[in-house]
Amino acid sequence: QDPYASLNPRMRVRSIVGEGIEIHKLARGKEKEDRIAELLAMVGMSADAMDRLPHEFSGGQRQRIGIARALAVNPRFLVLDEPVSALDVSIQAQIINLLQDLQEKLKLTYLFIAHDLRVVEHISNRVAIMYLGKIVEIATRDEIYLNPRHPYTRALLSAIPTIDTAHRPERIKLPGEMPSPMNPPSGCAFHPRCPYAKDVCTNVEPKLETGRGGHAVSCHVFPAP
Repeated sequence: QDPYASLNPRMRVRSIVGEGIEIHKLARGKEKEDRIAELLAMVGMSADAMDRLPHEFSGGQRQRIGIARALAVNPRFLVLDEPVSALDVSIQAQIINLLQDLQEKLKLTYLFIAHDLRVVEHISNRVAIMYLGKIVEIATRDEIYLNPRHPYTRALLSAIPTIDTAHRPERIKLPGEMPSPMNPPSGCAFHPRCPYAKDVCTNVEPKLETGRGGHAVSCHVFPAP
């Protein structure tokens, strides 16, 4: 999430990227050096970066080094927790494009965690919306963005900034504050802020039920289609 805190400032890139290779005994000697250079090239970095320290790189370059480190152990599944939130918009686009290229080339599966719904829309195939630590809706990307069911999903999508004033959706403003996940409300955790809440919502926690096309929703008022 933070490319300035995720790399050891006392380790050179050679050691940062090569650590996983060494621990898992994937390569040694020249083979290991060649693998580090290959990983750096894969993320758009030159081999001469190996002997430099993290403070010598920009945020985007550090994020590339972090990606190379993650790829060093030949994973099939990567958890990406806010990988572009600390970067400038132009650099965000570069990193997202890199992640998509790597996904296609290496046949990777991503769990992409983010608050920026435009980034999520760009990179995801399926999307899960969470409220107070629980999933309230899951569907394909197109279903979530074109046919949202849960009131919280609808509120989130209405808050996405747009420069298209002619087609700007009406902003849904939720009342109150988000409750503490340590002490959630009874029934549906969203009911104190939901404009559609009914009596059943205050007492019975809705189940995440799957409907047409794998579209799953946890809501008494707007169930899965």
